Amino acid sequence: MQLITPKSFHMVILVLTGATGLIIGLYGSVWIAAILLAYTLYGWLMPLYLEYLAKRIQVRLLETVRAFRDEEIQIPFELTNTTKLPLGRITVSGLLGDQIQIAEASSQFWRQHLYVGKQSVVPFSIDVLAAHRGTIRIQSFDVMISDPFHLMTVYVTQDIQELGHVFPDFAPASVEWNEQMIPGETIDRSSPFTDRSSFHSVVPYSGDAKSIYWSAYAKTNELYSYQYDRKRNHDYAVIVDGLSADGLALRSDFEKLLSRAATIIRELEKQGASYSLWISMVNRSGQWYHVPSGTGKHQFLRTMECLARISEYDLPLERRYFTKRLQRSVPSTTAEIHLGHRQKGVSA
Repeated sequence: MQLITPKSFHMVILVLTGATGLIIGLYGSVWIAAILLAYTLYGWLMPLYLEYLAKRIQVRLLETVRAFRDEEIQIPFELTNTTKLPLGRITVSGLLGDQIQIAEASSQFWRQHLYVGKQSVVPFSIDVLAAHRGTIRIQSFDVMISDPFHLMTVYVTQDIQELGHVFPDFAPASVEWNEQMIPGETIDRSSPFTDRSSFHSVVPYSGDAKSIYWSAYAKTNELYSYQYDRKRNHDYAVIVDGLSADGLALRSDFEKLLSRAATIIRELEKQGASYSLWISMVNRSGQWYHVPSGTGKHQFLRTMECLARISEYDLPLERRYFTKRLQRSVPSTTAEIHLGHRQKGVSA
């Protein structure tokens, strides 16, 4: 909290003005003495009044927001005045992060004026446009309260920083098995969400050459396709290795890698599969970017927020340590989908 007053209301000037008013009241005009004494009382009591109000103002974020790039969003807040004294017209302002933009604005500075009565709750929101993947932050959030004559102002800084997340874009991602083959075996680039070892029926040819039932074609001279069973009760691990091939730096296409991971996560969520997320990055606090296995919409939001939180301030994990950590943590029954550095298992 910071109180700004003009020099004319400094304590020394107020003491001199009050003393002058008393002397004039005793030996001169009563009206002039009353004006000087009123000026003294106003300059002394008004800062105390503003500080009292400032300590009892509460501003909270109603809910964190989630958005994709180029999506228009509203960030909702609520300002509460718990006192029996009206605040009048106040100003709320702040400096937004680079992940969002204010429509038709040349800077990230944001400001609104609100009228706040006694014991009232005033909702307000910031209308922005999601611009870049990342955590939506507000670098400063201030509430400014002024006296009726706008001579003094108290600035109250609110402890609100993280407002939500802008998710990565979806980018095309192909997933293929990358297992060692025996002589005469062919590569079968298939979806990891179907079990090609079993099928439950034969249907007319649907255009996928990999699914043609050749035995039936040889007997009937008509094309049919396998209809494979869906994999059920299976767990997947989406593994993002952001290091380059030599393991000395981040990949130049790291953002695209995150977008591919988002695409695979979306597909897993559509299939109702159970999946986890493992990323070879740690934040400044030393916490690993990892989401345990789960299913459903809540799991989708958790993993997308994990992808959104990665920033340029994070540090990559050394590949050997990352690989050992995966070997200890990922069950052998889990199907691994690797993004980035090609390893044994599934690659994309």
